[in-house]
Amino acid sequence: MNNQIELVLDQVFEPYLKHGGDDYIGEPVSQIEHMSQCAELARRQGHDDEVILAAFFHDLGHICAKYDEADDMGGYGRISHEKVGADFLRFRGFSEKIVALVERHVEAKRYLCARSSAYYNKLSQASKQTLTFQGGAMSAAEVAAFESDPLHSLCIKVRAWDELAKQQNQPVPDLDIYRSMARKHLQQQAVVSRLQGRNDRSPLLMSNYLSEHQLNLWQQDGCLKIGDYFTESQKQELLAWVADMQARPESAGKWMKYFEAPVGEPGGRQLCRVENFLQFHAGFDALLRGEKLIGILSELMGEPAVLFKEKINFKLPGGNGFLPHQDAPAFTSFDQTYHITMMVNIDPCNEENGCLEMVPGHHRQGILPTAADATIDPDLAETLNWEPLPSEIGDIVFFDSYLPHRSGPNRSEQPRRVLYITYNRASEGSYREKYYRCKRDVFPPDIERDPKKEYKDSGVFNVGNPIK
Repeated sequence: MNNQIELVLDQVFEPYLKHGGDDYIGEPVSQIEHMSQCAELARRQGHDDEVILAAFFHDLGHICAKYDEADDMGGYGRISHEKVGADFLRFRGFSEKIVALVERHVEAKRYLCARSSAYYNKLSQASKQTLTFQGGAMSAAEVAAFESDPLHSLCIKVRAWDELAKQQNQPVPDLDIYRSMARKHLQQQAVVSRLQGRNDRSPLLMSNYLSEHQLNLWQQDGCLKIGDYFTESQKQELLAWVADMQARPESAGKWMKYFEAPVGEPGGRQLCRVENFLQFHAGFDALLRGEKLIGILSELMGEPAVLFKEKINFKLPGGNGFLPHQDAPAFTSFDQTYHITMMVNIDPCNEENGCLEMVPGHHRQGILPTAADATIDPDLAETLNWEPLPSEIGDIVFFDSYLPHRSGPNRSEQPRRVLYITYNRASEGSYREKYYRCKRDVFPPDIERDPKKEYKDSGVFNVGNPIK
């Protein structure tokens, strides 16, 4: 348990170490100066650790996750940063009191603006600007609802400290003070949950979907196989869904179909892959972004996971193998650092039809030396201890984006169809739509290609694949 709590604390305090020195969006102090001053004001007024921590964490949402232009408040930080920070803390097992105070400090600002024009007039220019993005002053109904909240007085106090915590040249306390306070709080939360028989603690502090043995295997190998995950009816449903996508015609602007030349047929053309299909298939979308699978991925990630991209690899009879590679070098388009891919078997996978081969435990080596095409350097690949991973219909396999993997050709008379769904840390942004826009521009499916243009330079969008 203590190791798990330290992992949580590492994740909570990493944004302060990385981004604490950033400007506090239009104010004369840094992020860490602002939040630590807020916490110090709470301490001086004699509040307990929960309130002090809430004051320290209140603007965590500005720095704990990446965001793009659509979430930007005109250069003054992240829209809904209070909800982002609250969700970040809730997932990691902090109390609902802390979470609520973080989540409602913006509501308190809107409330005070509705109750007092003098309060609004005293706001800094930056705070007035962000108010327009945050919904403006509360309506009468919103005011009544806010006042009915038992924590509304404390929310107003956090807001008051937020306004005051902008003093220049104030010393910043050692972060270990707040880390120790947070450690004690999480330990208390774990004890309370255990005594009350609750099963609602953070997935990081108590696995909801995976056993301790499974989590240990994941840490050790960088991959985890869960056999016979789906029921018989689900297996049949998956088979029908994949057959449906296989039969759909090439359609510009929709699902993306890619082709290869089968082994021994350099002029041939057969389906190799379909990508970008979730928005056109409600069943796949609901399954692959469903609560249970996202929960498993989040436990493996150590934080909430979001879907990054999806594909079906068909590897029909005569289909080629995939060169030794790691996924990490190909997933760098949006400055993300870590992904997990889930493999779902539609057909049995074995050495005859080109099952996945991995190097368990090698994910801890980071990015390996590569060839010009971003696959693993061939000389190095020959020295690795490749292990085949046979699997059956309905099995799922998770693997780390730094784990070396490859596969051979399909020498059988049957297809080897597999779903590969990749997820990333929610804190590193949600980029699925942008990823596929970029891929269409650089490496479009056949139906969208300009016959006068060469597409050999596909960069990160075709690493190790036999796609033409």
